Amino acid sequence: MSFLTQSPVRVRILERLYDHEGLRKRELKEQSDASRVTVRRNMNALEERDLITIEGRTCEITPLGEVVVEDVLPALKTVDVLDRLRPFVRWFPDDELEFDVCTLEDATIITADSNDPYAPVNRYIEVMETADRFRGLLPTVGLPAMTVAYECTVEAGYHHEIVVSERLARTVLNRRGYSEFLDEMLASGNCTLFVSDREIRFYLGLFEECVQIGVEGDDGTPKALVETDATEVREWAEQTYDQYVTQAELFAADT
Repeated sequence: MSFLTQSPVRVRILERLYDHEGLRKRELKEQSDASRVTVRRNMNALEERDLITIEGRTCEITPLGEVVVEDVLPALKTVDVLDRLRPFVRWFPDDELEFDVCTLEDATIITADSNDPYAPVNRYIEVMETADRFRGLLPTVGLPAMTVAYECTVEAGYHHEIVVSERLARTVLNRRGYSEFLDEMLASGNCTLFVSDREIRFYLGLFEECVQIGVEGDDGTPKALVETDATEVREWAEQTYDQYVTQAELFAADT
């Protein structure tokens, strides 16, 4: 695996030869998107490890090379996926992870960093601004996101259905600024708010085209946001959201 990860050219050569019974050296060079010297050096390295054979101007993959393509390369891709997902997996509650992480192979991962500490939140807002319908579990809420939610429901007429914890409803939504927005959102008839006595430990957003899952650190700062259209994740998200809604109570501002 170390040998393969040292050069993507080696992987491309193996994959090309796996898909064809044999290729001429010139064809491999044309398909490898690398210099002639680089391709030749990597072809020689593969031959030394008995992964390919070179006879004259023709190259073929060996049985050992086929095993590498079928078993080792998928493992390498899995490692790459898990590495990209590390910031998300680190902060997502283990007991809530009821789907295969590898289904997030093609997911978009937005992480917070020193240059953009609120990148996950900004992405959530960006998608919400154009969504006709939004359903979500919110562990926290900030005034920028609340402002956009107000614009979406009151001004644009989009429908939002949201579940928050009892703690969030008491400590945040009753604050000046938040409460005024919330009153108008509920009065518009386009916003439905549920209050759950369960702790909400991650953000879950259900849109028509994708599912978002966001995680925070122990200090409440955003760490990562996963955005995916994977069927298995969608099914998990729908089921999880329905469970929270079923156990929650409809929000009443006067109580």
